[in-house]
Amino acid sequence: MDRSVLEGDPHRVLEGMAIAGYASGASQGFIYVRAEYPLAIERLRLAIKQAERVGLLGNRIFDSQFNFRIDIRIGAGAFVCGEETALIRSIEGKRGRPRPRPPYPSEKGLWGAPTLINNVETFANIAPIIRKGSAWFAAIGTPKSAGTKVFALAGKIRNTGLIEVPMGIPLRKIIFDIGGGTPEGTTFKAAQTGGPSGGCIPGDSLDLPVDYESLATVGSIMGSGGLIVMDSTSNMVDVAKYFMDFCVDESCGKCVPCRVGTVHIHGLLEKISGGRGTTDDLALLEELCQMVKETSLCGLGQSAPNPVLSTLRFFRHEYTELLSAPEGFVPAGAANEKSTTG
Repeated sequence: MDRSVLEGDPHRVLEGMAIAGYASGASQGFIYVRAEYPLAIERLRLAIKQAERVGLLGNRIFDSQFNFRIDIRIGAGAFVCGEETALIRSIEGKRGRPRPRPPYPSEKGLWGAPTLINNVETFANIAPIIRKGSAWFAAIGTPKSAGTKVFALAGKIRNTGLIEVPMGIPLRKIIFDIGGGTPEGTTFKAAQTGGPSGGCIPGDSLDLPVDYESLATVGSIMGSGGLIVMDSTSNMVDVAKYFMDFCVDESCGKCVPCRVGTVHIHGLLEKISGGRGTTDDLALLEELCQMVKETSLCGLGQSAPNPVLSTLRFFRHEYTELLSAPEGFVPAGAANEKSTTG
């Protein structure tokens, strides 16, 4: 979603950053881009050169005393660098690992200087808000979640791709009016928002408004705007295992709850999905998810259990159907059958 903005309208982001720099007294900006986005990097470099050529970036912007430069920093694609302190370390040339807060980046950020960090969508919104006014922006969306949001529709849905919708739009409208619903012969089962660490929203919550507050009530997050649709052919235990596998790989390893906890969660999901889990394993899985969520250092570990907890909450029967009988368990009637057959 942010990638599409950088590729399609990089000058909008540069303008927003320059305005933010002027407002905060900064003279240097950085855009952190994954190396997997070569087109975004190419167009950003061109846009920066164009802006410098006409005096919109660099020294004495608009013949004023304001100087502002923007440089690009290319990251290796680590998911954890979505966390602001890990991102700062990566820009500084260090390994991308989060640090405890406080101090917050606004007090002590890049190379110890106060640092303003925002994502691409935020900076891209600055110029339109100044041009049209705050009342115009606040009139879009909901009182607590103003404006629009870009989503990437994917999964078991007819119309995939990027969409921009007002905050607070019902999930049903996104799935069926814009996305065209699920493929023929299947029914909607769940939608996951927020990327790999987002929660799964069941079919009976289709009328849920898509905003920050409403998503939190069902254990999900907005994230960067990923929206994956699952239909009646999807197995929710496998869905949870798939996303946990991603979180295990992307953990930076700094804190024990995330480094070790996610591995054990994935192991329990493997055991349950293979038909070898017990009710004790299910209880341990839930307890472990809560521990990782509450004690991890950064947002990666804190949100990694979301797919598991949300599927346990709304699709628990899919877990219990896979549980094996505990050791020593005798099915009802088996004892009598044994006695009558000698």
